[in-house]
Amino acid sequence: MPSIKSCLAAFALAALAISPVAQATPVQASDLVRRTSQPSFYTNEAAVEKRSDESRKESSARVKRAKLAAAKKAKRASAVQEEGQSLLKRHIEEMHAREGVTKRDLERRAVFARALRRYRCANDRVCARAVTSPSDLPSNGAAVCNPVTHLCAVGCQDGYTLTGGVCVASVQTCGPNACGTTDNGIFLCSGNNQCTLICDTASGYVATAQNTCVSVISSADNCGAIGNVCPGSYNGVGEPSCRNRVCRLNCPYGTTLRKTMDGTALYCYGA
Repeated sequence: MPSIKSCLAAFALAALAISPVAQATPVQASDLVRRTSQPSFYTNEAAVEKRSDESRKESSARVKRAKLAAAKKAKRASAVQEEGQSLLKRHIEEMHAREGVTKRDLERRAVFARALRRYRCANDRVCARAVTSPSDLPSNGAAVCNPVTHLCAVGCQDGYTLTGGVCVASVQTCGPNACGTTDNGIFLCSGNNQCTLICDTASGYVATAQNTCVSVISSADNCGAIGNVCPGSYNGVGEPSCRNRVCRLNCPYGTTLRKTMDGTALYCYGA
């Protein structure tokens, strides 16, 4: 006769055999989340951004308005610059006539200026000895030593700026209006006693609305045009810079300059 324990075990096995098997809940594709330890700009995957048709239209309209505003601003700046250069040209012609400077004199000065740049120097005295005739230099001119290149060049005495082959003095006032001073530019008087700032455009300087001269060649805040600020690094490593009117990124030693996959930003890789 079977024992009670064997009977209970047989009953449990029979109950298990006839009980329904619970079905596993299917895994939805939306429940799967792909994880990566690398930032998106290190991968080969393009970021997908879902936008509604309305937001696309608004974005397109905003970009269009910004481009139109930038074009109008550039046009106004160009008109002001052309007006200033025209005023400077008239002023230089008046100085030539007043000082009796001829075309031949200007050609001789240009030849001397090219020859002077071949002299290496440590101070202005070395360059001054290269001057053989007063006609080599414009009125209020001087042979100076460039502190960066350590080469001689034609310059002007303090308070004057060399432009158009003559040394032009920046005016302090135009009638009752005080003009002030600024680096890399001069002030001249235009109609209605208006102080007009004229920047050293030959060296890439452009006048701003604040009456200052900024370089659109090397200024990271005005690269290629006034107000065009070079963007920072995508990953925060590196310093924005401007070189020959083009925004760049100066990466620290040991890192490499790269672009994001969509080509819209720069970053320093390997930090």
